[in-house]
Amino acid sequence: MIHPAPVASPNGLPAPGGVAIFDSSGRLTECSAEFAQLLGERPAKLLGRAYEELPLPSGNRPLSLVREAQQTGKTAFQDVSVGEAFVRFSAQPLLAREGSAPHVAVTLMTLEQEQAPPERSRKLEMELAKFHLYFENLPMIFWSNQPDGALDYLNRQWYAFTGLALGRKDPGSWVEVVHPEDLPELGRLWSRAMESGESYEIDARFRRHDGAWIWHRVRCLAMRNAEGRILGWFGCSVDIQESKVATARAEEERRKAEQMRAALDSFFDAVPAGMALFDEKLRYTRINPALAEINGLSVEEHLGHTPRELFPQLDPHPQDLFQRVLSTGETITFESTGKTMASDEMATWLACTAPVRAPDGRRLGVVIVILDISQRKRAEAERDRLITALERSNKELDQFAYVASHDLKAPLRGINNLAQWIQDDLKSAMTQEVREQMQMLMGRVHRMEALIDGILTYSRAGRVREQPESIDVGALLNETIELLSPTLPASIQVETRMPVVHTERVPLQQVFLNFISNALKHAMRPDVIVKVRSSEQDDAWEFSIADNGPGIAPEYHERIWGIFQTLRARDEVEGTGIGLSVVKKIVESRGGSVRVESAPGQGATFFFTWPKSNPKRLLGV
Repeated sequence: MIHPAPVASPNGLPAPGGVAIFDSSGRLTECSAEFAQLLGERPAKLLGRAYEELPLPSGNRPLSLVREAQQTGKTAFQDVSVGEAFVRFSAQPLLAREGSAPHVAVTLMTLEQEQAPPERSRKLEMELAKFHLYFENLPMIFWSNQPDGALDYLNRQWYAFTGLALGRKDPGSWVEVVHPEDLPELGRLWSRAMESGESYEIDARFRRHDGAWIWHRVRCLAMRNAEGRILGWFGCSVDIQESKVATARAEEERRKAEQMRAALDSFFDAVPAGMALFDEKLRYTRINPALAEINGLSVEEHLGHTPRELFPQLDPHPQDLFQRVLSTGETITFESTGKTMASDEMATWLACTAPVRAPDGRRLGVVIVILDISQRKRAEAERDRLITALERSNKELDQFAYVASHDLKAPLRGINNLAQWIQDDLKSAMTQEVREQMQMLMGRVHRMEALIDGILTYSRAGRVREQPESIDVGALLNETIELLSPTLPASIQVETRMPVVHTERVPLQQVFLNFISNALKHAMRPDVIVKVRSSEQDDAWEFSIADNGPGIAPEYHERIWGIFQTLRARDEVEGTGIGLSVVKKIVESRGGSVRVESAPGQGATFFFTWPKSNPKRLLGV
């Protein structure tokens, strides 16, 4: 146990004295009868007083010993004359928990008395026993060492914390308890204290009885007599684990906050969009280089000014919207036009502004993010102009195609009628050769009419749009087959399960009609079989039309989709060479694709994909 040791007299016997304890606020909480007697008061009269309020004999100015000991962590002295004797007040700080002022033990000893009376010594021992009990029950660890460093006391808090055997005081116990990383520094400080007599303080980890390493703040003080000779060493430690953890957590949070701030600073300065922060008075407090370049001013020229002061001719003006953001707390996205210092040309910006809030919800200002969309606006205007011009051109093209078709068909109809009249008038006089030539002439007229109709159809394919609706593809195919009315033994087989597609009716039917009629026409056999199937893809349906005709050589798989392209002479198979090109144009204009799989003698399978939903709706048109 650590006793506030009395000062030895010249003959080696202890001098009379007393002991008192002052709390963290500097008020006396306990004192011995000797302490009160030397001050000429009863103990009860002294309790609650500060050291500066003690009734010292006249002529002795009380010093702030307790405050000094609390603030410096070192023992403080004051010698006071009482009659012909001298009395020493010695204040020693007791280690406190983290963040609070320590208690202070004040010993009072006479310096001139030769020998303490036995009765007085007995009373002093009783008082010291009381303080021994005090040290034993404080929620911190205390120990004491002899002048040569030998350990002679550990309070019960040490044994309760470490789990060591009660009464064990060998030096090895410290080696077991102190963390290996902290032990060298603790040993160094102890060795230095033994050599110099200096006190020390250190934070070290002690191993708790359950194996956990707990941070403690350790303090060791030298106890000296009136001549300054070391009478022993007094040490104490307090658990600062929570404080350490909180400090480490705060440091980690500070480090993360600094990293986040650095990342945000880098992002703010590097982002290609213009960004700025404004205070509650809507003055620039920060602006990134991108926005400074957009505005045509340096970063410094913005700071402290409002947008209206620098750029008065903006419509709508951002500052008006900033006021609304501060008032309502809403986020606003808007477009603004006007001029800045960067150019005399009118510009357009897309901006988003939002409030800057404190943790408690208060609005401290606003932030704005700006993109210069002037080029995009000009491109959109040019696009709209081109679309309008294209629509006008398409209407003129439609009108031209219709007029051209009508004007071209008129003489053809005249030729056909004239041939028919000649044939009727010379019916009996015509030879077989003339009759065949007249039939060939009328065939050429019909082919020319079909070609003109095909060209008109091709010119309109993909451009004429209808209102989309839900189409049962199975029912649509049944209607298509009825229109074609294939002659037996030819047959068209449709897969039982066909999808329902939200699309335009006529273009889809025209595709099926062209593919199936093409298969019937080019099969070159009366028992042709055409099979129609479907399969589902992610966002489209794929349809296939297969036949058992002569097939198509691979080198012609691309050629057949071109306009006016036929694989056989028109005299062998009547056709314009436009049908598949019309199909390709219709399908691709709806976002689909076409392809063919075929080989000579193995028939042909044509595939095309059709979106599940109308492309117009997907694009929001």
